[in-house]
Amino acid sequence: MKALIIFGSPRKNGDTANLVKTFLDNFDGEVDFVYAFKNADNGGISPCINCIACKKSDCIIKDDFSKILKDDYDILLIASPIYMSNLPGPMLNVISRFNYFFHSGKKLARQKTGVLILAGGGHGAKRIQGNSNEDLAIRQASFIFAKTNSTLNEENIVLSLNTDKLPAKDDFVAQEKVKQIAQKLNNSYGI
Repeated sequence: MKALIIFGSPRKNGDTANLVKTFLDNFDGEVDFVYAFKNADNGGISPCINCIACKKSDCIIKDDFSKILKDDYDILLIASPIYMSNLPGPMLNVISRFNYFFHSGKKLARQKTGVLILAGGGHGAKRIQGNSNEDLAIRQASFIFAKTNSTLNEENIVLSLNTDKLPAKDDFVAQEKVKQIAQKLNNSYGI
């Protein structure tokens, strides 16, 4: 069993990282990371430049998007903070790269389990988005899950959205849910 984690936070020890650490502490499979905030030469993902080269061959941008395309993982975990009701800009770079599938006509064949961890605090742009601060970020992440052939169920969504008042490390409900998801994945894959 292998999990690919798309890590969308610039903070190595922040709220999002804390929740991912809880996952890693309870997950028994192999793990690989894609870091959205790293530059492309150092393990990150550049935005699509719409060169349309992918109509004829593979993407000409050589970066960690290739880990997503490799399609050798069973679990896709997206872990990100929420900025003004959105995923952060570098995560939107990741989304832009799925233009590859539109132009190439290719799809990822392997069925995967999706897990979404979102952290945030404050009220951000609630008045712009409507009912809640996480709706848009969940829809943006859902696009990635759909394009990677990953099924995201409600029970695999973890929200820690009061981090301005309660750090994720102290959010017992979110911490326990992450732990349960990791353990459930271990059991479902027979580990």
